[in-house]
Amino acid sequence: MAVIQPSHEYGSIAHRVWPWSMTRGALAVIFGILGFALLLPMGTMRSFAMVIGIFAILDGVANGVDAARWRGSTMVLRGIAGLVGIVFGVMALVMTGVTMTQLTWMLAIWAFVIGGLEVVDNIIQRSSEHRDWMFGMIMGGFGLALGVVSVIAMPLLTTLIWYAAVAIILWGIAGLIMGASERRLSHNG
Repeated sequence: MAVIQPSHEYGSIAHRVWPWSMTRGALAVIFGILGFALLLPMGTMRSFAMVIGIFAILDGVANGVDAARWRGSTMVLRGIAGLVGIVFGVMALVMTGVTMTQLTWMLAIWAFVIGGLEVVDNIIQRSSEHRDWMFGMIMGGFGLALGVVSVIAMPLLTTLIWYAAVAIILWGIAGLIMGASERRLSHNG
């Protein structure tokens, strides 16, 4: 069986980007756990908006910093994802008068856009000699699924929070695995 060896060029890129994959993954796991914590006392919509908004801002910043480390379409897609995350996060934090329906639509659109950008970016990267694009596809898939389920589960706040928490934790685990793989490749490349 042939083993694909990453190019020296990818090892150099992996050396620069693995901390951001790990950061995004760790933040997702932390904020997913916070989502579960909201269910214990059955947190308010405002608490839910704050957790999701802060996560989106931090993820947007991490995407933006990561974008600066890439070139070409990856830089553009990650830059757009970063901007969308920051804008959604700020909106979730400052729009205190929104209804649960409005917040859910905002969450669905954000998750769908972020997930879609992640999937497109990793389809483009698929042609490279590394396998990390698979974890990016998984992360994007969770984002897309969160967007769809948010709309479907709109009337059921508890179900939505549980699903969002699980999806974000799984997204984070995929990000941590991708970051660890990139770190390993950076030492081998």
